[in-house]
Amino acid sequence: MIQRFTDWLLSVFLRGHRDPADPEVRARYGFLEGWLSIGGNIVLSLVKLFLGLTLNSVSLLADAAHTFSDVVTSAVVVVGFYAARRRPDKEHPFGHGRIEFVATLVIALLLGLVGLEFARSSFLRLLYGNKVAGSIAAAVIMLVSGAVKEAMALVSIDLGRRIDSGALLADAWHHRSDAIASVLVAVAIVAARYGFASVDAVFGLLVSGLILYTAWELGHSAGSTLMGEAPTTGQVQEILALAKSVPGVLSVHDVAVHDYGSVKAVSLHIVVDVDISFDRAHQIAAQVEKRIKERVPGTVVVHVDPNNVKEEDEELLTQLS
Repeated sequence: MIQRFTDWLLSVFLRGHRDPADPEVRARYGFLEGWLSIGGNIVLSLVKLFLGLTLNSVSLLADAAHTFSDVVTSAVVVVGFYAARRRPDKEHPFGHGRIEFVATLVIALLLGLVGLEFARSSFLRLLYGNKVAGSIAAAVIMLVSGAVKEAMALVSIDLGRRIDSGALLADAWHHRSDAIASVLVAVAIVAARYGFASVDAVFGLLVSGLILYTAWELGHSAGSTLMGEAPTTGQVQEILALAKSVPGVLSVHDVAVHDYGSVKAVSLHIVVDVDISFDRAHQIAAQVEKRIKERVPGTVVVHVDPNNVKEEDEELLTQLS
């Protein structure tokens, strides 16, 4: 159901442009998620504020502020994708796609702060008692709000997976944390009415741990990519298979992949027969580059080694020793 809804959103706002390898299309995915999140959070926070004032519910007013704070993280997504879609320039020949990873780090930090605040408030409530007040009507409102926020999270996750974006997945967890908070407030309101005041605090501590773990995973992944993380085994195997599928390639080694978001910088060595002409070796290298580019968007640099290069290197080392 969520996927069908996402397909409808893409058909309306992207008008058939679905290639995530295109930086412009990738940016449109990010803008769609970001502005949808900003609009949804603003509407929900205003509704909660109005109902909180009407019902005189402190829980609703606090959750309204929490929901509005998510506007900031969604704005980070929009700004990040806007910067990432800029064309390559002299200072950044591979483009600006890594700004997405910086945006993911920022969102992970904000998510970590949310988790810490959950843990702090839950611990204080466990120590000094639960002061949640409200009504069954307020609890129902919070449950509806939680359902809406979870739906927003699922849309963000779907969009994030389609373009393999950590920033969108991180924003999805902000939505999910707000959904969880709304459900906790609803549970606390009902539990407090029946004398179980500590339920909210216990649930809050468990959820805060989950949020902090997610923030760490997202931040660690983005930071590792920025520091030059090695390609996955699956990426290397795919590149090896593509290169070896070209006639004339005897073997492949020293595969390197540098991740720049929507653009990958790939380099590798191919081994060819020593007896073929230089022109033929160049043709083979060009075919390898073309085949890899068809599957991996970005730049590909192929270095050609003759199949006796190791023997020559060993002879040279023997002479030097």
